[in-house]
Amino acid sequence: MKIEFETVTPESQGIASGQIIRFLERLEKNEIPMHSMILMRHGKIVAETYYRPYSRNELHRMFSVTKSMVSLAVGLLCEEGKLTLEDRIVSHFPEKIPKEGVHPYIAQITIRDMLRMATAHGKTTYKQIDTKDWVSTFFLVAPSHMPGTVFSYDTSATHTLAALVEKLSGKELLAYLREKFLDEIGFSPEAYCIKDPMGISMGGSGMMASSYDMLRVMYLISQNGRWQGKQLLPEWYLKEATTKQIDTFAKGPTLEEMQGYGYQFWCTRNGGYVCYGMGGQLMLVLPKEELIFITTADTQSRQGGVQLIYDAFWQEIYQTISNKPKEENLEECNKLRREWSTRELIALSGKKESIWKEKIHGVVYQMDSNLRGMDEISVQLFEEEGRLDYYGKNGDGQIAFGLGKNKVGVLKPYGYRIAASGIWRSEDTFLIRVHILDCCIGTIFIQMVFYEGGVTTFMKKYEENEFGEFDGFLSGRGGH
Repeated sequence: MKIEFETVTPESQGIASGQIIRFLERLEKNEIPMHSMILMRHGKIVAETYYRPYSRNELHRMFSVTKSMVSLAVGLLCEEGKLTLEDRIVSHFPEKIPKEGVHPYIAQITIRDMLRMATAHGKTTYKQIDTKDWVSTFFLVAPSHMPGTVFSYDTSATHTLAALVEKLSGKELLAYLREKFLDEIGFSPEAYCIKDPMGISMGGSGMMASSYDMLRVMYLISQNGRWQGKQLLPEWYLKEATTKQIDTFAKGPTLEEMQGYGYQFWCTRNGGYVCYGMGGQLMLVLPKEELIFITTADTQSRQGGVQLIYDAFWQEIYQTISNKPKEENLEECNKLRREWSTRELIALSGKKESIWKEKIHGVVYQMDSNLRGMDEISVQLFEEEGRLDYYGKNGDGQIAFGLGKNKVGVLKPYGYRIAASGIWRSEDTFLIRVHILDCCIGTIFIQMVFYEGGVTTFMKKYEENEFGEFDGFLSGRGGH
């Protein structure tokens, strides 16, 4: 039977509603594109916020949070006796070994090394060789150092572990996890994992699930793998996975990422552990305080954005919690429940009007020869919304946007769902921000500076793999 967690006032669990509001306000002030936030203490939800068009049941790309799920699957296979942490990965993939053999360093890599990000590779291998067989690259790419020694983040290690899970279980990654515990805890039946070109679940970054799904998983982990009296995950493995197994101080780009690494779980300050996915997917557990903190976001366009989320959380919420109930402030309790349970995804704010508005409306600009493949662009601006059309060698496209507010639509020709807004930054400068909301999460900025008879456009995309046409400069002349 699917169980929903009880929702109570923050004050009943030693947290002030006002502090949660200040935390959320701080993120908005810092222009952090938040998608959701859930705060739980003592097994009860004290705050839950979703930024429209996101909602509780919305599937969200979890990126490297997927790695932690692969780790749980490895732990379950260990419990079944199908592998050990000391197994060498080459013993499980003889068919991937090249005829001339593998480098001695690769031959020494153990499952434990891969879980700790202590492989022989300095970076992801399948991004170094153009092949559909991502798993094979783990054995083909020349190593950079002795395995089992230093931490170096290697997504191909986790992807290879996902392939191992599927090989040993005979099931897709999420299907195996559903059978073992996900169905038991009420994980969304619609959740899925994106596949690599060979049909293997992208264990490094591909899971699509809801924030509430991850709350269920993190609660189970925080309870040492027990759910309603059933031991669903091996306690011994969870203890090892969520404690420091290797040092990350020299490699960590932020303060939080310098705290150490377990088995596909990051360590944090204040004795916590976290599943961390690119862009602000954070699933943080603080065992001593019995606190679980969940966020989804897209900080790719906001340098240092993830650390800003952490800092706001530590300073506004963590440092103010008490082990005793707090006195309720009715005004702040109501404000948190009514005004902050549902918010709008951050949109551009500013001027909707300009002396250029009528001049450029519907004008087709012929662009100079460019690497973007765009031959023409045209902007139409109405009272509350607008539209950018573009035409070129790579196909025609369209972006509909709201003026000073988001408009939910579809990015043509990709078919991805978007929320886009536009405003005048100055009389001659119009800016569009596009939030990409589907399995491909990212942000596109399009800045257009108009002058008599022409336009210069600067475009920047914050997304790992796609939308290359939205990255660079364009200039052109206007004519109907």
